[in-house]
Amino acid sequence: MGRLSTWFSAGERNKIKGNAFFVSGLSKQFDHHSALRGIDFQVRRGSIHGFLGPNGAGKTTTIKIILGLIAADAGEVSVLGIPLKFGQKLDYLHYTTYLPQDPVFPEGLTGKETLTLVASIYRVDQNLSQTRIDRLLKHFQLDDAANRRVSTYSRGMQQRLGIAATLLPEPELLILDEPVSALDPDGRRRILEIISRLRNRATVFFSSHILADVEKVCDHVTIIDRGRKLLDAGTGELLNRYAMEQYLIAVRPDQQAKAAAMIKKNPAVREVTPQQGKLLVVSEPGKSIVMAENLLPALIRQGITVTEFAPNRTNLEEAFFRVLDENHRREVDRS
Repeated sequence: MGRLSTWFSAGERNKIKGNAFFVSGLSKQFDHHSALRGIDFQVRRGSIHGFLGPNGAGKTTTIKIILGLIAADAGEVSVLGIPLKFGQKLDYLHYTTYLPQDPVFPEGLTGKETLTLVASIYRVDQNLSQTRIDRLLKHFQLDDAANRRVSTYSRGMQQRLGIAATLLPEPELLILDEPVSALDPDGRRRILEIISRLRNRATVFFSSHILADVEKVCDHVTIIDRGRKLLDAGTGELLNRYAMEQYLIAVRPDQQAKAAAMIKKNPAVREVTPQQGKLLVVSEPGKSIVMAENLLPALIRQGITVTEFAPNRTNLEEAFFRVLDENHRREVDRS
């Protein structure tokens, strides 16, 4: 595989500071269903931004509004400094590419013809387009299938062709909806490497249900559920926050039951779970410091031998479900 930097140069445009886009107070209702309920977030230029939520959260609706495919009922959207006005010409689309989860290609075209059509739509210089197309086909291991009709491609090949098409115009903004869902592990790894190399060269807005992939490449994540924004934070900040709210505590095996019963009585503790011979202790939100300060001395006073007391490393998937769980608890408390 050739290096991405040899054929992707949109970074010159992304030296401009600020946001690639922002949404404010975005709302959308279909019949009696509220798909979006006043969502606000912004995406920094040159970043790789993860957009997360369970099925039905409102991710696709948000993306379609940003692309001007459907109108919002309320709220504002500005992309690359250009306000969105539904039904009017959207100049920013010339600098934006989009890959849906299941891309659809013009019937009857080969892979090479498809990329040639994309180059024409985006008005890529003819002297450059053929070179770019040949490099992309080779880079995505589609050169041997370049003259085959896309309808004969496997789903994974079609997804690779779709990613090649999003890169071809060297856009400022790439919006990718589940870009690696149809790929095998090696294919996913290669695409994630490409996405990672786009950092500071373009802006990538990346929706995926494979949270380990998001954790590998994204600088920032926005989590939504049932049309509402739950969290907007740097990936490292999110992981650190939830790592500090979980502790692994190891005691002598014959003292584990006593220690667990005692820990559960602490008002700062939400739950205690045995995990590989240790106790995983989760604090109530915002109570991790109080919990940590109180638990260790209390255990020692009761004659319990503590051999380990440390924050538990959290991955993005665990943090994601903790955010959803906290939101559902709040909704239950309000009802």
